[in-house]
Amino acid sequence: LHCNKETNVVEVARILRNEKQRRIIVVDDRGYPVGIISTTDINNKVVAENRDALKLKAEEIMTSPLYLVCDIEDDVNEIFKKMVHHETFFVPVTKDKRLHGILTYGELMKCIHQRMKNGNA
Repeated sequence: LHCNKETNVVEVARILRNEKQRRIIVVDDRGYPVGIISTTDINNKVVAENRDALKLKAEEIMTSPLYLVCDIEDDVNEIFKKMVHHETFFVPVTKDKRLHGILTYGELMKCIHQRMKNGNA
């Protein structure tokens, strides 16, 4: 789930509502992840401050820079260590310097569980 830096905040909120998600990755013109917007950001930076969401762009309320972005070729164990260190539950994954997907803490836990089940921990 992603949007462009220029996307207005009303559209961001609609995307989040329609997709039943709580966060969206913001990408630059090349498709590289540069920020994130959560429903909390919309509440705290727009609604609570009585700002006009139609006039605001994603880049004006996104949390940036992202502390952790990984490449599809990166080692999963190293990514997990970095997620723990940064206390984050998801990581944007890039391929050829473009957003390719999101790796979540839950997916990593499933992977670890499967490895333990198979005796490969």
